[in-house]
Amino acid sequence: MGPKVWFLIAIALLVPWHVAWIVTNPQFTRPPLPIGDGPDYETIAFSLYRGDGFQFAWDDPQWRQLYVRDPDASQYTQLSRSDWPGPTASRPPLYPALISAVYWLIPRGPAAFASIRLLSAIFTALAGAVSAGIAVSVTSRITPKKSTANIAAVITILLALMDRTIRTYSVDFLTEPLALFLTTLLVAGGITLLETTPQSRVMRIIFLLSVLTALLVLTRSLVVFWVPGLVGMVWLSALPRNWQRGAFFFLGFLVLVAPWWVRNIAVLDRWMPLGGQGAASLRGGYSDEALADNGNWHSDAEDRIQKELSEDPNSKDWSAAQREVALANRASRETREWIQSHFAQMPRLLAMRLSTHWGPFFGPSLLWRIGILAGFITLLAYRRRESIWLIGLPIVNTLSILCLYEAGGRFLVPLYGILYAVAAIGVSCSVETTSRLAARAATR
Repeated sequence: MGPKVWFLIAIALLVPWHVAWIVTNPQFTRPPLPIGDGPDYETIAFSLYRGDGFQFAWDDPQWRQLYVRDPDASQYTQLSRSDWPGPTASRPPLYPALISAVYWLIPRGPAAFASIRLLSAIFTALAGAVSAGIAVSVTSRITPKKSTANIAAVITILLALMDRTIRTYSVDFLTEPLALFLTTLLVAGGITLLETTPQSRVMRIIFLLSVLTALLVLTRSLVVFWVPGLVGMVWLSALPRNWQRGAFFFLGFLVLVAPWWVRNIAVLDRWMPLGGQGAASLRGGYSDEALADNGNWHSDAEDRIQKELSEDPNSKDWSAAQREVALANRASRETREWIQSHFAQMPRLLAMRLSTHWGPFFGPSLLWRIGILAGFITLLAYRRRESIWLIGLPIVNTLSILCLYEAGGRFLVPLYGILYAVAAIGVSCSVETTSRLAARAATR
């Protein structure tokens, strides 16, 4: 069976599986979880839906109503937060816009919350289905044996079914399921580019990759650090190689994200196209707390700065944008000072981030990691050009995390789909190689 057939089989299995899991979750119709960024995205979506623009609505009685009524109302620290007036540039726009679109179709409340979680479950299922197609396509190019490609498809689907971690992201209002789906599509498009020769179709695929990359950056700002690597990957993929194709990809990406970046610069009145949150988050990655916790990001440093800014008498007259600029400037200065004073410990911090990013290394996770390693070795041993994407993107992602910060392996989640496929390719091809060698030994 080919990639399209396995894609449909995977959808038939994964969509009901993920939907059933989220429907039976106690949180299904309730507001976002108290811990995490879910309430932040939801309150911005509420403001968009109300026509108030891209801003927080912590003080709005109508927004607070559903949270106050929730059984876990006491755990929502967001209910004690105060609004600084005006638009914010502290979150990327795509996911809040998606939530607000749901509110236009379904009135904000339990049914809308359930629908948003269903969308996340479907994004996760679709990513697994696309990765099954990738596994079949690549494996069939490595070996002519159809049974090996079928084994790769089955392994990919099983990994997508058994992954408990990815299912938990459907519970809260977080960007991981959408980012997972977009990343998997991006890699599928990149692999398609490898085998495309007509010039007109090559350019269409490159433009599609620009669109997917822009959507990813508008979902998770951190992905902007992938862009230099993606330019190189596009250049390597399109034959004959031409620097103009990489430039076309980059320019297409810039045109698509420019409106949002210009808006952020105008709101903050500073050269901060990605907004101010990145600098504040970076402080949590370069901190004593991160150094003491396997390189993991902690909010302590940012919380302290936020408290000190709130105690500044002048801050009472600030807008939300002015506060975000003050937070970013203070956090950036402290980050530089921390790195300078802990320069000798940077190698240890980076090593801990690397371990955390790719961990854990025990139980079922260890088996999956061994499969991923086998997949990387297989792709390199057969000199497959698909390595540009299936190995290149994990490398680009890892380098970005080493330079920025880690949060318990969370930033590997968007790559889970392609890593299912890589592990399946490695295991299925290893099984075929082992059986072939055993058969030869038996005939001697």
